[in-house]
Amino acid sequence: MLIQLLILQVITFVAVVLLLRFLFSNHLKSALSRLNMLHEENLAKEEELNSELKRAKEESQAQIQRGKEDAELIIEEAHKEAARASLDMEIQAKAQVDKIIAEGKIEAEKLKESVVKNIQAQSIELASKLITELLTEIDKTALQHEFVNSIIQEISRLPQEQFSIKSSQAKVTSSLPLLDRQREELASVLSNKMGSSVELIEELNVKLIGGLTVEVGGMIIDGTLKNKLQRIIAHLK
Repeated sequence: MLIQLLILQVITFVAVVLLLRFLFSNHLKSALSRLNMLHEENLAKEEELNSELKRAKEESQAQIQRGKEDAELIIEEAHKEAARASLDMEIQAKAQVDKIIAEGKIEAEKLKESVVKNIQAQSIELASKLITELLTEIDKTALQHEFVNSIIQEISRLPQEQFSIKSSQAKVTSSLPLLDRQREELASVLSNKMGSSVELIEELNVKLIGGLTVEVGGMIIDGTLKNKLQRIIAHLK
């Protein structure tokens, strides 16, 4: 009886040990399985985190590169803009200088013309005075006749088209009275140009010193000493 009880206790102990071992083994497997799952999840999360970190790093580097490229473009554009501004300033400065030079040349030409006109006027005045003082009355008369003959020849050479404004009168202003022959020749040549008879209206002006002017049909023909001196001086430039 005692032996049977002992065997029963041994069997019960073994059964309990086996049951505990079975239960412990299942619990261990479950724990290990869960640990493996957690490990795999951690690995996946770590891989995902590493991927995110890599992507973030690449994006950051790309942004930095784009920033550098944009900065280089801005700097290059700034250099181009500065070069254009410098070129524009040079062009404007050159244009301003050219304008100043051109204006200076114009002013110089105006001054030159003014000086030349003054010199010519003084030369004509001096020549007129010399002629007045040096020539005798006979010389002045001979010179006057030469002027009258000259202006008659000049009128005869003028084209008919210049006498488009018709007139029956011509005003003649001279330093000395015309000779009858000169009066007839002048009236004849004017009548021929006008196509009809022309009457001479004579007027004396001793200030002319020598020569005469003829006004007819709105045109003035200047055959005075002053005009001839001006022509001579103009050819001496």
